[in-house]
Amino acid sequence: MSTDRIALRSVEEFMADYTPVYQPIYPLFLGKAQAYSEEAGKIDFKRALTIGDIRGKHITPKDTEIRQIAVKESSKTFKKYFLANQFQLSEMQDQQGIEDVVKQVLDEHQTQMDELFLLGEGTSSSNMINNSLFWSGDSNYVLESSAEVQKDADNNYLSDLHSKIMQNVTTADRVAGRKVILFYGTSILPLFDSLYSSSSIAFKGALSNVLGPNYSLAKVPAAITPSSVNGWIIANLDQVKMHYTALPSLKKQGLNDEKMYYWFNFMMGSCMLEVLASGGIVRQPATLEA
Repeated sequence: MSTDRIALRSVEEFMADYTPVYQPIYPLFLGKAQAYSEEAGKIDFKRALTIGDIRGKHITPKDTEIRQIAVKESSKTFKKYFLANQFQLSEMQDQQGIEDVVKQVLDEHQTQMDELFLLGEGTSSSNMINNSLFWSGDSNYVLESSAEVQKDADNNYLSDLHSKIMQNVTTADRVAGRKVILFYGTSILPLFDSLYSSSSIAFKGALSNVLGPNYSLAKVPAAITPSSVNGWIIANLDQVKMHYTALPSLKKQGLNDEKMYYWFNFMMGSCMLEVLASGGIVRQPATLEA
């Protein structure tokens, strides 16, 4: 039997006051997100895609028909599932610090949610469970061939790094919308945070000034980045849609009077990132010239 006598503030009060230690990246994509009922299963999405030349054609009064646009249908599947665990504490144990334990669990779940969002629980675009930010089989996802960032005369990579990013920006800007560039990898992140040797100007500051207010810059946390990969991702926040079942949370809590312990249930769910327009995400793998 459980009662309402608990060692912690209400779930609503606790979650309203909770600030994660780990700073996740998935909240950047919640603006156009869609939540689904907390039921395991799958959802199939249908999409109509135009084929071939769809530009308007000249017609004259003598034309008896207008050229037809060809369309094919594609589909995507969002696999809905959940991850959960429970923490128990005896009534006879000291309850001081119990909220710290709950926060530690939630912090780890924030990291785990980011892993699901970034990787889709896969190791390539062919074996992920759900399309994600890093691995995706979405036909609108653009994965560029790996580029080598080269040194300049001063043995510095920043000039060529800037140039290669701007090439991807040209591709990404074919689609209107607010964009974020996410840098990742142990070789690229130090460059992102470095200074131009000739002027002591921050690379990320100079890049931000060139890109303007329609772009923001961010880093993929090392904790969730696959090993031995480097590069950057340009994501159009107005042309992607995150589908999810449940964000990390303390779901319920209570007291088992018969066995004399407090219990705390934690739950989170799967997610999928859909790319709504071709080029809505552009990922550029990169290496550095030796």
